Amino acid sequence: MVGKKSGLIGTYKYAAKKSRSLVFKSYVFISSVVGIFVVFLTTLAGITWTANPVGTGPFREQILLGAILLGIVIPLVAPVFIVSRRQQKDRSTVRNEGFMAGAGYGYIVSLFIGLGIIDPNDHTLNWPLESVGWWIDSLPESYGVGVIVLSMGMIVIIERKTRKLN
Repeated sequence: MVGKKSGLIGTYKYAAKKSRSLVFKSYVFISSVVGIFVVFLTTLAGITWTANPVGTGPFREQILLGAILLGIVIPLVAPVFIVSRRQQKDRSTVRNEGFMAGAGYGYIVSLFIGLGIIDPNDHTLNWPLESVGWWIDSLPESYGVGVIVLSMGMIVIIERKTRKLN
């Protein structure tokens, strides 16, 4: 029998071992890889900002960096925590786990698309995807934030809808 969860790593292990959905198990793996990558990049940015601060107030950029990290990581791990909690209460189904994994995958894809829209640099891609780069560059930056916020909202909506299916 799988033991109770404890902490972030324990929650991931518990949810992956107890799940019967292959889609959800793949999301657990992908979200952990993306999460480690985001934390690694944020740590490097924090070290750089600490060594060479540019802002006016002390630790101003570090506070912003922490808010960005929480804004990215919380929706990334939310589907795993939701499914793990439902598994502990024996109210999780393969269908609900698949829906939550789909919402999580949607967040990951929209995060990368949104960050591409927000990025002020030109996106020169190889020939088959060149028009996609031009299209992303033509969108206003507010659309990038909107895409990310909408995907966060989809996680909440799917969580509420699948709660009623139990």
